[in-house]
Amino acid sequence: MLSEFTPPGLRGGLRWLNRRRSLVALVQAARELLPGDSGFGDPMSTAGTSAAHALGRRAWTLQDGRFSLLGELALAGLQVADWLGEDIRGVASGEEQSILFVDLRGFSRWALSAGDRDVADLLRNADAVITEAVESREGVVVKRLGDGAMAIFADCQPAVDAAFEAISGVRRINIGSYRPVLRAGVHVGRPQRIGSDYVGVDVNIAARLCEAAPEGGVLVSGAVRERIADRQRTEPASNKQLRGVPDHVSMYRVTGRPEADTRERDPDPAGAASRD
Repeated sequence: MLSEFTPPGLRGGLRWLNRRRSLVALVQAARELLPGDSGFGDPMSTAGTSAAHALGRRAWTLQDGRFSLLGELALAGLQVADWLGEDIRGVASGEEQSILFVDLRGFSRWALSAGDRDVADLLRNADAVITEAVESREGVVVKRLGDGAMAIFADCQPAVDAAFEAISGVRRINIGSYRPVLRAGVHVGRPQRIGSDYVGVDVNIAARLCEAAPEGGVLVSGAVRERIADRQRTEPASNKQLRGVPDHVSMYRVTGRPEADTRERDPDPAGAASRD
């Protein structure tokens, strides 16, 4: 019986071991218990520029769709390395996160008549302002979305503060006769991380809040409002149901900033969000 399963030679033995479905399944099951994305390795999860992502893409390509023991072991190690990389940046995968979306109100209409150089200048300047507002408050810009961006934070208050900081900064940009105006939406939840991106219902809620926000305004979900109530003034927003947002999600407009932050960063005590 033993000779029946004993491969001839070391190379054959390694190939035999590498293709044992039971061992491959065992490693795959173990990856479910490891921190990070248990599906790490597919093209979507390794779309980033980190070393773990680059090696993950290579490991996936070498497997050529055939799961092997060595390939799964390599991806398991890269899965943990990728997770550690996210933790080092201050926002761990799987934890509750505050999700911020911002975009330029009326940008597409203006861009139709503006020159390509002006459009590029605006996007560069706006992105610099948004990135500074996010990173100065220990957030992470997950992705750029043409005329906007998505970012994540460990807490709700820094996300709201970053939104107002970005709105205030973008108002100072002047491209010809065009004065851009930003709007923002903030929600809190547990989005699913795939590679360097985040997906799921919570991400969709934050994006829809941003779409519904007025020029220069910030809309937050009821969950965010509960967490910032001691520092921010809010008022109920429209009762209109947003597309793709669960019925139980309520919307609030932030009408006042923290007093200390207003004095320090905004020359207008009323704040940009109170004007519309």
